[in-house]
Amino acid sequence: MMKEKNDKKLFSILFIFTLVYSNIKIAKQSYFKFKGYALDDISWTNFFIEYYLTDILIMTMLLALILFLTKKMIHKDFSRYAILSVHLFFAAVTWVLAYVIYYLYRFTILELNFDNFNWNEAVFNIVNYSDRHFMFYFVNVFIIYTYFYINKSSQIELQKAQLKQQLTNVQVNVLKYQLHPHFFFNTLNSISTLIETDAKLAQNTLADFSNLLRDILFLKDTNLMPLSVEMKILKRYIDIMSIRFSDHLKVSIHVEDNLGDVLIPSLILQPILENSIKHGYSYDSTDLKIDIDIFQKESNLHIEVINNGEPLSENIKYGTGLKNTVDRLITLYENNFIFSIENRKDKIGVITQMIIPIKS
Repeated sequence: MMKEKNDKKLFSILFIFTLVYSNIKIAKQSYFKFKGYALDDISWTNFFIEYYLTDILIMTMLLALILFLTKKMIHKDFSRYAILSVHLFFAAVTWVLAYVIYYLYRFTILELNFDNFNWNEAVFNIVNYSDRHFMFYFVNVFIIYTYFYINKSSQIELQKAQLKQQLTNVQVNVLKYQLHPHFFFNTLNSISTLIETDAKLAQNTLADFSNLLRDILFLKDTNLMPLSVEMKILKRYIDIMSIRFSDHLKVSIHVEDNLGDVLIPSLILQPILENSIKHGYSYDSTDLKIDIDIFQKESNLHIEVINNGEPLSENIKYGTGLKNTVDRLITLYENNFIFSIENRKDKIGVITQMIIPIKS
């Protein structure tokens, strides 16, 4: 829908330019005819039909062809010289085509006598029109390229604004939903209990909790971070959650070698893991085991979070964390990603899968 709207807007801009060009041209020819310098052998009615209306009709047809060809060229990965060569070729083709259409129109629609056709005059007109046609062709090409460049720049700026806003939302959501008071006080209570039983573990947990808060609050203003940094933050979260659930939670992480520098969306794993923990526990599933597998397959990064907990119900609804995750993936990768949550084949547990292009 948006693409069609942009195409119509671009065609309108080109058509306005064509009208301006045609009006300037007909004004010049009208002056010559009025003064008797040229075109004094036809009536004013035929003059406007043949040199104005017909001209606009033919130029509009050429305009549609130029727009079609140029859009095709924009989406091709050609060198500048190849693009210029192709446009020069089509400029020459449309130059001849314009006069073929013009003379066909004269002999069919206007029913002019073919016996009076002057080949020398036709060749003279074609050659005489060459400079104006090439100017008309390349000015339209320039307008099309400029329009696409401005439109693309606007989309990039809009995307940057969306990414910045989504990053802010992630930071706020992490503090509001993932590190809510319930989690905050449970963590402090766990630390308080550990002080009497295991002072060293209490000290380490407090350090993890402090570092986790610091990492989130002072997260750089970027939507992509190296996988190694993401895993460092995630492990702190896991350490804290392991204290909270004691021996009832076990999280294993398996990351393929040489993926530490791969860029992934910031804080993308934490809400997925939290969702797996939150919905994995049930009356029948009191001991939860979660496996996080991260590996490369061809040019994509595969992230799988697998638990052995409560299977999904038929009507699954994404909460704020997962909805924000999917929205960020759409903004970053458009349709070039996969995100799914489904029951395991053995119906014991749930697998969350995310596949994204590798960036480094």
